[in-house]
Amino acid sequence: MSPLNATITITGIDEPDSESAFDLHSYNQLPRQSYGHFELDRKLGSGGMGAVYRALDTSLQRFVAVKVMRYTDHNMDSRIASMLREAIAQARLNHPNVVVIYYVGREGEEPFLAMELLPGPTLAEKLKSGEKIPYADAIRFGIQVASALEHASKFGIVHGDIKPGNLILTSENNIKLSDFGLSTIASDSDKKVAVSGTPAYLAPELLKEPGSIQSDMYALGVTLFELVFGRFPFELKGESVRERLESHFDATIDFPQNWPQGVPRDFACVIEKLLAKAPSDRYRSFRELEKELQLIQPVNTTTAAIAPRVMAYVADQAFLLLCLVPFVVPILFLMGDAFQGWQWTIPILAFFSLSVPAAYLTWVYRGRRSLGRYLFQLRIVEENGLPPRSEQLVTREVLRNALSWLGPLAIYFTLSYEWMLTIPEFILVLFVAIDASVMFITNKRSALHDLLCHSRVVLAVDRNQNKSS
Repeated sequence: MSPLNATITITGIDEPDSESAFDLHSYNQLPRQSYGHFELDRKLGSGGMGAVYRALDTSLQRFVAVKVMRYTDHNMDSRIASMLREAIAQARLNHPNVVVIYYVGREGEEPFLAMELLPGPTLAEKLKSGEKIPYADAIRFGIQVASALEHASKFGIVHGDIKPGNLILTSENNIKLSDFGLSTIASDSDKKVAVSGTPAYLAPELLKEPGSIQSDMYALGVTLFELVFGRFPFELKGESVRERLESHFDATIDFPQNWPQGVPRDFACVIEKLLAKAPSDRYRSFRELEKELQLIQPVNTTTAAIAPRVMAYVADQAFLLLCLVPFVVPILFLMGDAFQGWQWTIPILAFFSLSVPAAYLTWVYRGRRSLGRYLFQLRIVEENGLPPRSEQLVTREVLRNALSWLGPLAIYFTLSYEWMLTIPEFILVLFVAIDASVMFITNKRSALHDLLCHSRVVLAVDRNQNKSS
């Protein structure tokens, strides 16, 4: 039977406030004093699958987290199976961004597992408290989750429940992925498709076929959008759970109309690919996604001092003017009365002189550093610390090198049209002066051309950066 004809069972669906779905009053107190050699201390949280407690491992004298399954007679067997699946799946993974499982067992009729105790909170708790997550942290967390899921995929494991509530912060402000209770083996070909998870994060194809790494990518895309913008990428419509799940098929991504200054536009491209309706339109692997996220991850940079920037500028202007000399000098001579018969060659020389800026801008467009920046170990980044777009670099260089581009032209107009006096040279010098002066009055020490192009000059400490212009 094909996935399209498979039997669909909606089970284990969690709503944002799923704790209200069952009686939590009985969990306000500890269910028992100990589970095996783990002595319960206090409750940490609860959800649709059970509750988590802080406990002392009396054998090793350390605190751990103990997850106890919520007891219900009618579905206890399936929940025990879910618990075992979570323990086995998670225990097989040895990754710095996956919560470590220490022990799995049963106390009476209640299955439990002991795992690594993390300080938290979860990213869901941070969002619920109204605390904003910086873009740089959100992308860093996304890279860590993608790395953990890439590791899981090597064992054929699909997590099945990626969301902020299952991403726990460590004391080093890193992320650990938890709760593999809904995980599946990618090679499973059951005819019965059981939809489990939280509606807002479920990929649309899960109503038709079993989960895959692409469905985990969809959930990660929703999570990243929520971390960066503080809300879901779309509104789910419908009264029933099934209607809300089906609304994923037609929901469109609601990006902010006023794009946040600290978020690069390329982030939207990543989200669009992660939230593609067809799984085949998403990334082929988490490794591919990880590389894409690394490209839009801000890097730590040190703003370059004014002195090396000025020296780099002088070096670049001297080099460009030197390259223009073979064209400018003959033009100036030909403008004299003694060469009136050869003045028809001036436009030809002027045309060929354009090869200098064309060659220079092509060099910059390809991500290469100018001579001055190479000599003084400087590079250009955009305002978020990312490599700038090629078009952004070219625009910046046109403004930055106005003296070299327009200087000969200004001299030509002054000599050819006496009524202009020295107005062209004055305007050019005024622009260069203003461009440089802005650098001394702004907090970021940015010249006017950097402010206009949203770029910064930093020390070239990352020699492996591809766009090290």
